[in-house]
Amino acid sequence: MEFYQRVDQVAELLRERQRVTYRSLKEQFDLDDAALEALKEELFFSRPEIKDEVGRGLVWTDEANPLASVPSAPVTAPTSRAVTEDVESSQEADSSSTQVSVPDAERRQLTVMFCDLADSTALSTQLDPETLRENQAVGGALGGSEVRPRSGCLA
Repeated sequence: MEFYQRVDQVAELLRERQRVTYRSLKEQFDLDDAALEALKEELFFSRPEIKDEVGRGLVWTDEANPLASVPSAPVTAPTSRAVTEDVESSQEADSSSTQVSVPDAERRQLTVMFCDLADSTALSTQLDPETLRENQAVGGALGGSEVRPRSGCLA
């Protein structure tokens, strides 16, 4: 099977199923680790609607254009090893259940970037509020074009 045929098949499978584990992709498409990594790299680069889900698999997000809208909630960051192990052990304990309970609290890695417009207070007294907001929106769009592809969000 050609590489790009496989990429298209995985994208279609994700569109239908919404989420697929890496283990099932390896099984379904007879992939070794190197082939899986190449497939993931191509999917993440060429299909912005496909995201990694905490290192466990791929998720279809229906966000073909990440710049079109601001996410309504923060993007989930990878959880700590303890939480991941708790979830895995709860899956093993009740294999008949299709729903996995996630602990109420979880540790997340968070990177915060603060951007400030130089002399914005003085500028706000000189500009019409609509014009000021348009200028801020341009800055936000520029920042967002760098933040959103890295699974970040603007607030």
